Amino acid sequence: MMPQAQLYNVVPMEYGEIIRLKELTLLILIILDIVLLSYISFYPSNPGTVNAINQFDLFLCIILFIEFSINLKRSDDRKRFLRENWLDIIAFLPVDFFRAFRFIRIIRVVKVLALFRKYLKKFFTFLVDTHLDQAVGILLFAIVGGTLLFYMIESGVNKSLHDPVDSLWYSITTTMVGEVVIPPTTLYGKVITGILMLVGVTFVGFLTASLASWFVKNPEEEKEIHDRIEKIEKSIGDLKREIREIKDLIREK
Repeated sequence: MMPQAQLYNVVPMEYGEIIRLKELTLLILIILDIVLLSYISFYPSNPGTVNAINQFDLFLCIILFIEFSINLKRSDDRKRFLRENWLDIIAFLPVDFFRAFRFIRIIRVVKVLALFRKYLKKFFTFLVDTHLDQAVGILLFAIVGGTLLFYMIESGVNKSLHDPVDSLWYSITTTMVGEVVIPPTTLYGKVITGILMLVGVTFVGFLTASLASWFVKNPEEEKEIHDRIEKIEKSIGDLKREIREIKDLIREK
């Protein structure tokens, strides 16, 4: 049988990992939903694609509604909670619900802004906690720099490269997927391709290591929290004992 002190140290860590996994999963789903809704709002899409994105949005809305309901139930002041988080209601309303309205595109944009507002702070906090802010900055710099340099070098030489958009797509796929959709024809173009691939592989490795360290928090930090809890419990016990002594003195008088 596990000792009580050891059990006390293990349970909070497991619970914390579950909470962090939930937050990360929800954050990824919301970012994906924002990207998809933005895409069908500004670019023409076939009905099948729009319907699939709406179904995904509905699935996410159900999750957000459950989370909102749980937080509302746990809140001590529900009226204040609703006043401070009323915009979250827009975030969990499915876009498909407004299909009959003429201004469906505007409604999609409003929903995207609501989702963005709700999890923007959490997203940046996550980047800072995992030290991914610097890695994402380097990745974006590599994509933008690779786009400009590849277009300047390969434009007019590479028949597969027609405009800067093609160059941007080349940089994104080379960095994020490792697939060269536009094969370079010049030496410098091949060097740029190699650098972009190296940046992409390095970013994936750094992302994996950062997520692993995020899930497994510093044991010293956990121990410090437990020590503080023990001190608080000891202080409460001392206060209770003093209160009992005061009551006994009052009764004697």
